[in-house]
Amino acid sequence: MIDFYNEVLKEKENLLTDLKTLCQIPSVLDKSTAKENQPFGAGCRQALDAMLAIGKRDGFVTDDVDGYAGSIDIGEGEDVFGILGHLDVVPVNKTGWNYPQFDATLDGDRLYGRGVADDKGPLLAAYYAAKIVNRMQFDRRYKMRVIFGCDEENGSSCVDYYFKHRPYPAMGFTPDADFPVVYGEKAISQYTLSGDFSQHDIIGIYGGKRFNVVPSVAEAYLKGDVKDYEASFKAFLAQYSLKGMIGKEGNVVKLLVKGRSAHGSMPQKGINAVVYLCHYLNSISKNALVDFVDRYFFEDTSGKALGIANEGRLGTTTVNLGVLNYKEGHAQIKLDIRYSDELTHKKLQETLMSHAKEVGFNEKHNDTDALYVDPNSELVTKLHASYVEYTNDHDHHPQVIGGGTYAKEMPNCVAFGAEFPGRDNHMHEDNETILLDELLKSAAIYAKALYDLIKK
Repeated sequence: MIDFYNEVLKEKENLLTDLKTLCQIPSVLDKSTAKENQPFGAGCRQALDAMLAIGKRDGFVTDDVDGYAGSIDIGEGEDVFGILGHLDVVPVNKTGWNYPQFDATLDGDRLYGRGVADDKGPLLAAYYAAKIVNRMQFDRRYKMRVIFGCDEENGSSCVDYYFKHRPYPAMGFTPDADFPVVYGEKAISQYTLSGDFSQHDIIGIYGGKRFNVVPSVAEAYLKGDVKDYEASFKAFLAQYSLKGMIGKEGNVVKLLVKGRSAHGSMPQKGINAVVYLCHYLNSISKNALVDFVDRYFFEDTSGKALGIANEGRLGTTTVNLGVLNYKEGHAQIKLDIRYSDELTHKKLQETLMSHAKEVGFNEKHNDTDALYVDPNSELVTKLHASYVEYTNDHDHHPQVIGGGTYAKEMPNCVAFGAEFPGRDNHMHEDNETILLDELLKSAAIYAKALYDLIKK
């Protein structure tokens, strides 16, 4: 039996060097620097160039598809096996990190930095796995194509564009979720609700940056004096064991609530600062906006209050209120809703908007269909077998998740790693991390899987 883990260890320092190179690039969507061949901004373009340079350095054929995505072809074969990862990352909070946000810092047995787990580390693990397999002598039916996009965190327009200009691989996986193999992913709908509301004593409310991140900080600006709110606000913070502050900013009162960020697919793991702040505001102000947020989202991430809670073959509905901006009477709310395919896009829209229209919201939305691949297929069974071989884990089986990955962007593709069962790598959170040994082990798992899937 080939010892793929030992082969990965030989590449350990090279992998870490490449990971540091990628993680030091702040590849966050930046529309202000977007231009031709740089559609997602300067940071994403820089990361794309860095990954293409790695492929060229190693002697492989590379392809840049107008700055949206790129690829590296490894080996020869009659058809193509695809590996899809992403180079863009979610924004970081200015405070809350114990390590440099944009770096790959090794402290003990762990790596820290934005992208080490989502998804630069796993992408490189899969790339090095493909390099290792390519050095081996055997007859193969597929060449390997590592495809990397720059807009996964904001809707995957990158690989949508890529596949409009390049053919689909015959099959593939994306190292951007959990082990074991993921054969099903929930449908995702992202709604932007917009409306105008009388301000009364609330001047503004601000919180959140992305649909798919639980907001960890929220601010409100109120008319009046600190003494008007201080006692009730401090009692509210104590009641819910929250951190926050109240003070004067110019001629207005500023309130700040701190929660805990989490991935939008698992909002129950976070503490939504926006929703908690609105819960407080609803107790001291008559404002239809904060009443709407409080009524339908407070301590409810399942959609029960909205009437969209559902349990299906892909799991339960989750609802994340990711962004709230309220200024000069105009409000915008961004929702990330994930659900099993028994709940249709149309039914979701009708039910959600029956409540939102009552208070004057208009909406724009984007729907992504659910993913389901036969768990008994060659792709799923061989990926899972490689995981079992290197973990001896017979307790965890092929699964479904709430996260949306690149697997939805092409036929016969699934998500596969690199977060291990029971592990929390704090993706989309402060101090994103991954155990070095688990990153290396994932590379060995990928190498074994690629070997088994591409050989004749």
